[in-house]
Amino acid sequence: MDFRELHSLVEVMEKGSISAAAASIGISQPAVSKHIAKLERELGIKIFARGQKCSNLTVEGEVLYKFARKTIAQLADIKRDFSDIADDVSGIVKIGASSIPGDFILPRLLTEFRKEYSNIEVNVRISDSREAIEKLVTRECDFSVTGQSRHASGFTTVPFARDELVLLVGKDHPFARQPRATLRDLENLDLVGRVSGSSTARIWEDAFKAHTGKGKHVYLKFGHVNAVIEAVKGGAEGAVISRLAGQGRSEEGLVMIPFRPSLARTFFLTYGTMTTKAMETLLQFLLERRSTDDEE
Repeated sequence: MDFRELHSLVEVMEKGSISAAAASIGISQPAVSKHIAKLERELGIKIFARGQKCSNLTVEGEVLYKFARKTIAQLADIKRDFSDIADDVSGIVKIGASSIPGDFILPRLLTEFRKEYSNIEVNVRISDSREAIEKLVTRECDFSVTGQSRHASGFTTVPFARDELVLLVGKDHPFARQPRATLRDLENLDLVGRVSGSSTARIWEDAFKAHTGKGKHVYLKFGHVNAVIEAVKGGAEGAVISRLAGQGRSEEGLVMIPFRPSLARTFFLTYGTMTTKAMETLLQFLLERRSTDDEE
């Protein structure tokens, strides 16, 4: 019997199924099943009542589940105690972020955090929203900040920051003199955009389809918003980007045009179980500084 097997049992009970437990832990469903089978074999018991769902324990399973919960809680306490031994909280926290919050929201916040907690190391890995969430599920990062509101079982998601999508064109483009753009204005533009997995691309493409009844194909796509902006600077007809990414670009011959109606969107902070004091400290810091118009 080891900690991983006990952890799997607790997750199965708390999440209600082997599949949800596997997603929460970041391992395969067969691995969770093997952990349960090994516990039963080593202890000579049946954990779950025959023919019943995973939520129905035998008498022996109930005793083992209580023991497992207590053991995991004690281990979490030990980890927190170790991180508190030093005068200051210390440790490493890893954040997975999509490009807009990773490039334009988190840097200033984390610089402020660094001034208050100099012994906590924070690593930010920037990717698209889909990959950032995947790395959270597989425990390659501790938090994620993305445009995705949906998450796997076992994680909490809260609104974190607001943003708006705008049309970016060169200063000599006919649209540059318009105060507003509509989704139908995009119909005949040869746009550049983001690759699949980007929340920016998903939001405007879904809105365009809902408004016009048809899809909009983008033939030139990049993995990062900076490349999209450079393409427009280089002569591409236009792109739909985050207002945050386009700020300060007027001196580069670029113009941002807001949509009517507005294409507003929210970035979300997603996190699982906090296992260290450093993680708890950064999470609390970020939650206190989230800025949304519709905090939940």
